Order: sequence, then structure tokens, then C-alpha cells
Amino acid sequence: MELSALHYGPPEAEIAIAFGHGFTGSQRNPKIIDLASRVAAAGIAFYTADFRGHGASGGVSTLGEREVDDIDALVAVARRGHRRIASVGASMGGFIALRHAALGGDVDAVIAISSPATAGRPKLVRARLLERMASSERGRWLLQQYGTRVGVVAPITMLPVDLASIAPVPVAIVHGRRDRYVPLVDAHDLYDQLAEPRRLVVLANFGHGEAGFDAPFAAQVVELVTDLVARSPR
Repeated sequence: MELSALHYGPPEAEIAIAFGHGFTGSQRNPKIIDLASRVAAAGIAFYTADFRGHGASGGVSTLGEREVDDIDALVAVARRGHRRIASVGASMGGFIALRHAALGGDVDAVIAISSPATAGRPKLVRARLLERMASSERGRWLLQQYGTRVGVVAPITMLPVDLASIAPVPVAIVHGRRDRYVPLVDAHDLYDQLAEPRRLVVLANFGHGEAGFDAPFAAQVVELVTDLVARSPR
């Protein structure tokens, strides 16, 4: 299986970000491209990829279970040219980044944006609708029409991971008060599961995932990555 990936920013940068998008998303999302461009302009390299079953990548989505291998491959590419790597993910991509680090992924820091805290039944209506689509034949057909291919036997839950095992890799949990897919309580639950060093950032006017990306948010990502990497013992 092949993954489609893109690179932004200086090839000689010390710090690089490996970014993972949300379910039904793509690295071609204008919001992601804008974020990558702004972060790269600040001197941090930015790597993106389409997860399996999304965009121009091959395979089928497993809703975050095997996508850990996808972010691991992107991190490995970034590691070839940069000394410090932070994985950053939005929504499903955030949970994947957390699982990747907890399972021993080679990263120096993690930023999880709008990430669910568990792999159980979603708490909010919009997320429940996506879950129903992914778990039915007709729903998967509809998703495919919009560019997301979900396997018939793909798990709709992900194995729980002891997030405390991420330590001592620094982690930032970022969540918006206007999120209509993942409730704010999930951010607090994730933060409580993590050991130090950790940060919790709650944004008053932020929605869900990539929808909240703008210029001020890009500046916040730069600040977070710089701070977390400086606190990393790796």
C-alpha cells in the first residue's frame, strides 16, 4: 500500500511536524495547506499524508486502528532530515498520534487536537452519524462517493492504550469549546490520563479539528511545538 505525502518548509529545519488529518479528511484540505504553509514560514518543516483509505493514498480506512503505521511511516520520513519530530493530529488524527506515541513511536512531542478520549460509542450526534455510516454497507458506499474508503471488516473501535506510557514525551491536548463532534470533557479525560510533561489548551472560539485552523491557531501550533520539544528529554 502506498501513502500520498507532501512536505513544506526548510529541509534543514531542526524541528519537523508529522501531521495526521481527521476521518473523511485529506492533506489537500485548504485549511491544512494554510496551516502547513504558515508553520513552515516560521521555520518548522511540515509533513502531511493522506491516511489509508483517504485522498490519494491506497488501502481502506480502519478508523484509526492500523493508521498508526501510517503516521509512523511519515515520522520515519521526517526523521531522515530533522533532529526533532512532533506528531500533530486533528480528530481521528489526534487519537492516532496519541496511540502512536503510547506504542513507542519515535517522536519528541505530541499535539492532539479535538481528539476523542475513548474508542467507544461517540457521545455527540454528529459523531454518531459518522459511526453509523462507517458500520453499514450503504454508509460506506456513501462515504466512498466523497473520497473515503472504509473496509467492510474494519473495526469501529480502537484498542485502549495506556496514555500514561507516553511519558516522558511531552503532550499537548488542544480542544475547542464549540466542538460539535467531541465534547470538551474528552480533552480533560485525556489530560488526566497523561503523565507530565503535559499541557491542556482550551480555545473558546474553536470548533472541531481542521475547521478551526486559521492564522492565530498556526501561531499557537508554532508556540506549542517549540515549547514541547524544548521540554523533551529525548
